[in-house]
Amino acid sequence: MIPDVNIFGTAFRTVQSPHATAEAWLSKARRDCARGSERLTLLPMIVTSFLRLVTNPRVFTKPDPVTDAVAFIDAIFESPGVDFTPPHGEQWPLLRNKLLTLRLNGNLVTDAWIASTVEAHSEHLVTFDRDFRRLLAARDLTLLGASK
Repeated sequence: MIPDVNIFGTAFRTVQSPHATAEAWLSKARRDCARGSERLTLLPMIVTSFLRLVTNPRVFTKPDPVTDAVAFIDAIFESPGVDFTPPHGEQWPLLRNKLLTLRLNGNLVTDAWIASTVEAHSEHLVTFDRDFRRLLAARDLTLLGASK
């Protein structure tokens, strides 16, 4: 499973809705990894996007200290069964096709890169972002909803 940046950001920032949903999913995923029943893969683009967003004073009036954000990622990296996948060239043909076929631009370019990486590595993405319904087959995508 590959968690999207919104899963990390929402699980990390307790003031964000739907924090409980993201935190519960991430905790369960880490337990499943520790048991060996699941694998959690972190993508460099998602990790750096998380760090960029939560520490950015233009995004949050009270941004998080970089030390707290790095400690959050370090804790996930230290969990058994968590992989950090560096970028590979296999996703370029997939990304190119998505960009041209779906005529994607702006913020959807990053989403297309994530979706292409998910496909290239036969992974599964977990996110709150509904845009991925356009970019991935249902079998490769879990959309979490806000907790009530």
